[in-house]
Amino acid sequence: MMNLWRRGFIAGAGAALVTASGQRAGAAPSFKTVTPGVLTIANSNEMPMIAMVDGKLIGSDAEIIATIAKKLGLGVVSAQMEWSATVQSVKSGRADVMVGNMGWTPARAAVLAITDAIYYAGAFVCMKQDKPFTKAITISDIKGHSIGTVNGFTIVPEMKKIPGTSDVKLYDNSDGCVRDVVAGRLDFGVLDGPLVDYMILKNPNWNLKQVALVADPDYPQLTSKQHTVAGMNQENHDLFDAVNAGVKWMWKTKQNAALMQKYGIGNPDYLVAPEKDPRVGVDRDATDNVIGPGAHTTKDFSSLFA
Repeated sequence: MMNLWRRGFIAGAGAALVTASGQRAGAAPSFKTVTPGVLTIANSNEMPMIAMVDGKLIGSDAEIIATIAKKLGLGVVSAQMEWSATVQSVKSGRADVMVGNMGWTPARAAVLAITDAIYYAGAFVCMKQDKPFTKAITISDIKGHSIGTVNGFTIVPEMKKIPGTSDVKLYDNSDGCVRDVVAGRLDFGVLDGPLVDYMILKNPNWNLKQVALVADPDYPQLTSKQHTVAGMNQENHDLFDAVNAGVKWMWKTKQNAALMQKYGIGNPDYLVAPEKDPRVGVDRDATDNVIGPGAHTTKDFSSLFA
């Protein structure tokens, strides 16, 4: 996914170095944000990805974005809301970026500018320890059981198509779903893998486990490994290009892996891309150019991450 971008050029003898952002070398570019000088992050306040604790924004995704923002000369602020409201918040210009193990989908790519993946999350099912599944669970195994997730998650339509489920429950947040699994009111929860790993780590007395959901071509959203990304406004090209340059820098310097490890997301599989890239032909072409509704000529902000 890495590619070499154009460098600035010398415009005439003795002229200052100019980057594609239109700034003189050494001058910090000015980015349009909801609040000047600050990157507003739409999120549902869930660890280990992002949360506000004692007035400080923490979590793997939060620190990845904050590290990039600092290179852009921007601070960060949390805009906490229900997950179902985050896309519209960014699309309408009330927030600059949304994160929190956000998965890429064609529907989201139609309304948001979406960065390169910051990591790749697999599909897992949360359940009580006494359930008979250990290494894997299939769609057919779910028959006869209740299953739940968070309202607004992209997997909801496919979950409702699973034959023989006794109930599909939708929750306002992951915490409510997990607590119903703990209490025995729900058999299976399909949630953000990193979030549930973190909950299990912090609450071993809940007697929960996560089991991998076997890939099924009839349920591509529900069972496929996702590109975990950040979503941004399609009209704010400069800010998007600069943040996406920061994502590439994160991979190059392996800072994304280090920040994930800090919050318990240490499985190396999170850094392995799925075999097939679903984005080609939707919001990226074969050479990684941005296409689709947010198509534009990419500006080079790589000098900010030198």
